[in-house]
Amino acid sequence: MNKQALIIYGSYSGNTEKVAFRFRDTFQKHGWQVTAFKAEKKPEHVLDPPFDPQDYDVLCVGSGLRAHLPYNEVLNVLRHFRVGGDPRYITTPLPDEAPWSREGLEQHHRRIVLGPDSKKALIFATYSGYEFGPWEAQPALDYMALEVAHFGFRTIGTFACPGKFVDAPMLQTFHGDIRDRPNERDLLRAELFIEDKLDEMADRPSLS
Repeated sequence: MNKQALIIYGSYSGNTEKVAFRFRDTFQKHGWQVTAFKAEKKPEHVLDPPFDPQDYDVLCVGSGLRAHLPYNEVLNVLRHFRVGGDPRYITTPLPDEAPWSREGLEQHHRRIVLGPDSKKALIFATYSGYEFGPWEAQPALDYMALEVAHFGFRTIGTFACPGKFVDAPMLQTFHGDIRDRPNERDLLRAELFIEDKLDEMADRPSLS
């Protein structure tokens, strides 16, 4: 049976989608079956995603950045698999009486240990990086890696590249003119990133 990869991504301007599609094409080139899912502001995406990450061998999660963080659409899809039901209460003010029981808290909060036999995740992002360059993508990469760890996926690599934010050269910024980014060179780097991770997983297969 072919290995299966799930790619969950959020993309407003198409930058992150270009990377997601290059990831998809690279997996498929190596015989993997791939499901690519664009997280959008649709209730069904939050309440009833049409997949279960546990059915896949590798989970890829990517997003553009808003205030250095991933898009809420992506986070809500991931949180659905962490808390079940509607995860949006996480970012709403708490009422005087919490709407969950002690049993519910104990169900969702427990020690999690990830090891070599855990399922694998790859995290990616596109960013403008006007002030600090790649550093600006790090909080989002870490955030998404933490979310997928909650439901048992260990991140084995992250990828980030610049993406056009405004149609202006912005020459005084860290990367300068990024109006064509991600360009073919960025996408080749994305492809090589997947190639390297496929080689790594082949050399050190899961113990499960």
